[in-house]
Amino acid sequence: MKRLLFFASAVLFATFLYSQERLLTMKIVYEVPIMQGKIASSATKDSIVYDYLVDKRFWWQTIDQVNALAKNKKLFFTTFKGDSIVYDSLMSSLTLALNKQYGKTHTPLEVQKIIEEQIRAIKFEEQWHYDESNMLIGKRVLAFNPVIIRDTIVFEQDELKIKPLFRYELGWVRPKGEILYKDTVVVARNIEFAIPIYNPQPYRWWDSHLEAEYSVPFLETLIDKAENGHIKVYEAPSSSEEFIKPEILKRKQFDVLETLVSTDQYGNVSERDTIIKSSYTSDNIDHFRFGEEWYFDKVNINFIKNTNYFAPMVSIFGKQGDFRGLYPLYYIRRR
Repeated sequence: MKRLLFFASAVLFATFLYSQERLLTMKIVYEVPIMQGKIASSATKDSIVYDYLVDKRFWWQTIDQVNALAKNKKLFFTTFKGDSIVYDSLMSSLTLALNKQYGKTHTPLEVQKIIEEQIRAIKFEEQWHYDESNMLIGKRVLAFNPVIIRDTIVFEQDELKIKPLFRYELGWVRPKGEILYKDTVVVARNIEFAIPIYNPQPYRWWDSHLEAEYSVPFLETLIDKAENGHIKVYEAPSSSEEFIKPEILKRKQFDVLETLVSTDQYGNVSERDTIIKSSYTSDNIDHFRFGEEWYFDKVNINFIKNTNYFAPMVSIFGKQGDFRGLYPLYYIRRR
């Protein structure tokens, strides 16, 4: 009898948890940089040095394992459609791309070294859900794709800048099975990045894109819960105090400079600039900023993600239409 009651309680608890979770997207693809480049100047030569946004040791341990499995045909990279890519074919394609870009022949040893040292970004294909109780987004990684990126230094607008010169996606890696926690490494305790959530390009709806039928209700519910005190929101991920309602409403407000044109009784036309108060809505939110914890399941080749915090963000433009930056309305965090 006790066992039966325990089973019934477990089923009810699982049903309750499931009822709190809502779908945000079945499929979204986006890229995350793993390193941040900066220019190091010296008397002889300017060069690019990279700061890691993840744990350097465990990142390369992860990539080395994936590479070794692919070499030994225990794992296959695939195209986005799911066609297998043989490792020898991958090496040949990458070699041809490098030779064409740099106008010289690359040896197999040089190409292998590039794979082992110059994967500086990773693409993810994911499903997203959110918890109705706190509106925090959860992610299930369906596949990942290591990206080789090689940068160069250019002189632009009277200053030195870093520009991408060459990129090559190795291919998609899909997990071998369900997540196993018995042999994992911590790739990142907190990696922060921002991504667009609406892709204006047709035919690739999944690429950095949330379906409006899910995203709009999610954002409207989030805004409503924040303003009515049903969830806690913060100015920054490290803030000690949550926002109160007047502060939340103030975050939504912005000024619009409008030119009013009027004509007097004599037909004289005059113009006068005036500032109009307005407020951001769910329609204005076009980016999310995430802070995430990443683990890697070495047995079944799974990336595991926990959302530490995220912020709905608005793109800010000047009067001439020039992009000024991204503005976080507030942060929702796990703890």
